Amino acid sequence: MTSTATTTTTSTSTSTRIILAEDHVLMRDGLKMLLSTQPGFEVVAETGDGKAVEALVRQLLPQLLLLDLGLPGLHGVDIASAIKAEFAESVKVLVLTGDLQANSVRQALAAGADGYVHKSEDSAELLQAVHAVLAGRQYVSGNIAAAFLPKVARADGTGDVLVATPREREIMSLVARGLSNREIAELLAISVLTVRTHRQNLMEKFSLRNAAEITAYAVQRGYYTPA
Repeated sequence: MTSTATTTTTSTSTSTRIILAEDHVLMRDGLKMLLSTQPGFEVVAETGDGKAVEALVRQLLPQLLLLDLGLPGLHGVDIASAIKAEFAESVKVLVLTGDLQANSVRQALAAGADGYVHKSEDSAELLQAVHAVLAGRQYVSGNIAAAFLPKVARADGTGDVLVATPREREIMSLVARGLSNREIAELLAISVLTVRTHRQNLMEKFSLRNAAEITAYAVQRGYYTPA
């Protein structure tokens, strides 16, 4: 492990700037090598110190932060929350985690990041996630969604898991694709208020708190397949 931060200054205006925040050097080197195979991607900084991440983001303004939740110094959930609060959609945050405990997964999803990938996934899945979040879509890998589902699935008196209506499945799928309420309304030819109502109702019904949790639920239930 290391807590040092390394920056480069060769970024061009057309490249996608990426910061790697991962405290295991071997994994960080592997991620950097993988990303270097993608045209237009450039790792402009890397660090293993949680306390250094926010300053690097402010200094370099990357399009993507690849963030390990288990960084020393400052927890990844706090980092993701702070970055999204300050930079919103201008900096995409893709979370990496090795923890599949349901409570930990829910905590990660609550951070408001744009994507979540478990470290057991292969390189193809990671690249799929990177391209998805850069395109404005939410991404939750299948095993994270599977770990999340038992925590949020509620049962009625007979023990049966609550079932989503066709409209709820449709709304969840479109949210998972990264569409806004207005875009969903235009696509379905309904009002924005109706979309908001459907969204609020399904979140209450399935105990979901944000778009990432809706995406995780949609992936696990088969309403949406990340592309």
